[in-house]
Amino acid sequence: MTAAEFEARIVEWARQQPDIKALVQIGSRVQVGGQADALSDWDFHLITTRPQKYSRTDWLAEIALLWCAHSERTPRGVIKVSGVFEGGLEADFILLAAWQMKLVYWSMRHPEWVKWMPARLHRGIMDTRVILLGSGHRVLIGGKAWEQRLTALDVPWTNLRMSVEEYNKHAAAFWQKSVWVAKKIARPEPRSAMHWLHKLIIEHVYAMLEEEAWLAGQVARPQALKAEKWLDERRLKQTAIETSIDQRGLARALLAELDLFVEVSANVASRRGFALPDYSAVEAWLRAELAKLTGH
Repeated sequence: MTAAEFEARIVEWARQQPDIKALVQIGSRVQVGGQADALSDWDFHLITTRPQKYSRTDWLAEIALLWCAHSERTPRGVIKVSGVFEGGLEADFILLAAWQMKLVYWSMRHPEWVKWMPARLHRGIMDTRVILLGSGHRVLIGGKAWEQRLTALDVPWTNLRMSVEEYNKHAAAFWQKSVWVAKKIARPEPRSAMHWLHKLIIEHVYAMLEEEAWLAGQVARPQALKAEKWLDERRLKQTAIETSIDQRGLARALLAELDLFVEVSANVASRRGFALPDYSAVEAWLRAELAKLTGH
C-alpha cells in the first residue's frame, strides 16, 4: 500500500462517520518546507461530536490491516489514538470535541478578550496555535466552514504561554526531583537515576526552554519536537547531555542540568517579570553532594 493509498483510506473512512465534523491533517506531511520522508507518520485532529466513541483502538482496523495500537491521554489533557498498520505505516489521531473546537477558533479571533477568558480556554487556544502553527495544517474533511474557522490562526497573539503559577510549579518540581535523582545516583541506583533524570528534563527543563524560545520569537513545540529548529546554538550545546549507568557520568549529567535550569529559569523570570524563587540552599547542597561523586 502506497502512502497516497493509505491517506485516501483514512479520508474515506472518516467520510463515512456522520459524527466526524472535520479531519485536519497536521505534521511534517503538510508543513510548508517540511521534511516528510518514508518514515514520517500521519497526524490528524479528529473533530467529532462523539470523541469518546474513538477513545478505544478497535476502530483503527476499519482503515487498514492493523498491527498494533495504543490510546493515551496527552499532557494537553486530550486523547491521542495511535495505530501502526501493515508495512509500518503509522497514524496518530487527536480526539477533539466539535463544540470545544468551534469555541476555541471563535475565541481565537479575539485576543483583546484574553483577560476575561477562562484559563482552560486560553490554554486550549495557545496549545492549538502551538501545534498548528508549528506543524502546518490541511482540512481534509469539514469544507469551507472549518477552513474559515482555521483562518483564526492568522490573528496575532502575544506568545506568553506560561503563567506565574506554572513557572513556580516547574521550578519547585525541578529542585525537589533533582534531590531525588542525586540520592538515586549516590546509593547507587543508576537505572532509576537515569529514568528520573530523563523525566526531569522532559517535564521541567524543556518547559522552561519552550517558554524562553517563545519569548525569543520562535515557534517552540512540546516534547522537544523539532527542537533543533527552535533552540539557539548555545541551548543546543547545553542540551547535548550524555548519560549512562556510570555513577560519575550521571552526576556530571545532573550538574549540567542544574546549570542549564538555573540559567534558563532566570532568563524566563526576568523576561516575564516573575519573582525569581530562592532555591540557593538546595542548589548548594546538590552541588556539594554531586562534587563528591564526580571527584571535583
